[in-house]
Amino acid sequence: MGVKLLLEKAHVVGIRTYEVYRREGGYRSVEKALKMATTYVVEEVKKSGLRGRGGAGFPTGLKWNFIAKTEGVPRHLVVNADESEPGTFKDRYLMEFIPHILIEGMIVSSYALGSNVSYIYIRGEYAWIVDILEQAIAEAKLNGFLGKNILGTGFDCEIYVHRGAGAYICGEETALIESLEGKRGNPRIKPPFPAVKGVWGRPTVVNNVETIAAIVSIINNGGDEYAKIGIGKSTGTKLMSACGNINKPGVYEIDMTISVEEFIYSDEYCGGMANGKKLKACIPGGSSVPILPANLLLTTAKGEKRLMNYESLSDGGFTTGSMMGSGGFIILNEDQCVVKHTYTLARFYRHESCGQCSPCREGTGWMEKILLNIENGKAKLSDIDLLWDIQRKIEGNTICPLGDAAAWPVAAAIRHFRDEFEWHVKNPEACLTSNYGLAHYADPIHIPVLT
Repeated sequence: MGVKLLLEKAHVVGIRTYEVYRREGGYRSVEKALKMATTYVVEEVKKSGLRGRGGAGFPTGLKWNFIAKTEGVPRHLVVNADESEPGTFKDRYLMEFIPHILIEGMIVSSYALGSNVSYIYIRGEYAWIVDILEQAIAEAKLNGFLGKNILGTGFDCEIYVHRGAGAYICGEETALIESLEGKRGNPRIKPPFPAVKGVWGRPTVVNNVETIAAIVSIINNGGDEYAKIGIGKSTGTKLMSACGNINKPGVYEIDMTISVEEFIYSDEYCGGMANGKKLKACIPGGSSVPILPANLLLTTAKGEKRLMNYESLSDGGFTTGSMMGSGGFIILNEDQCVVKHTYTLARFYRHESCGQCSPCREGTGWMEKILLNIENGKAKLSDIDLLWDIQRKIEGNTICPLGDAAAWPVAAAIRHFRDEFEWHVKNPEACLTSNYGLAHYADPIHIPVLT
């Protein structure tokens, strides 16, 4: 069994309540941190090597160091619980089944950052989890871990839950801040960055749910001990949301030294492919990261086993690699149609575009239309090249990363499965009556690359 730092107590009966969580060692990190200087808490996080678990993988301690410390100006911590990335549901699991680990991590993080008022911005569809979190906050406050003069240290902290309206764009930190302030959730042009000018113009740090929950074990065990878990710059454990054509979909906490092959086929994790089918492809980090065919998913460009960590999954760049992303591991078998799935994703990103940037507003719409025509056998071969050209004009030309998120899946699908796109164009009648899925695509040998 692998190391468990976040989910070790998740299945203890009653762990959702303060009494049971406290009995199992909860809130020890708060007691420990409040006896330390805030700079020491930040230093422990830096030593841990913890990287943001929301998708970008930016070093958390370094991000905390950026926050402006202007005298007399309040600072804020905002937890990004707007988990809207298709294929990702690990933050929901944490908040629903062990909410106090998030509250505990927030108290420690708020102390380190000097935030007396902190927020959880939660996805609008997670309505039932709002009640769970507010109950946990009330319990923590009742027992002296929130409110005025926490544990007699003079540190004050309040936590509020703010429910979004169900917009994927609000997962981007500046759009989240706009929404939290009561405005339309449009991303801001940066700079200034939130660490300098965030919520209500005040210095703000925005971190993902899993990132803040990890602070608990870092303070309890020390940053150096946390850094010993994992490999290289991929330290600690990582929650993965596994779904698709596997025997055991669910949320798994992994040590980032295991291989992708072990994660898919081991009984401890995904339990292998469902119904004895072959592995065709996988989107390893949520819908916005590039899809990988089976051979590149299991093996790097150097011929080594690909590992479940930031560096290994991105080995070779987007030509032969992908990203860890938000940890949404979507597995496709040999019967799945890549064109159809790519169209579904393009439709999602077109719908969720805020419309500020012309490349994203117009480009996502065109990609959706072209993919629909290809899927329905109404396209020309030149449309595949047109689709490639459109995604190139979107990537890197928008205010926020949603444009990139829309372009990358399309680019990777064409790069690795161009033959499948061409099959749709050349066989218009067949693609209307059958679910495309040729067995040889489960183990592609020839991988066309467009540059």
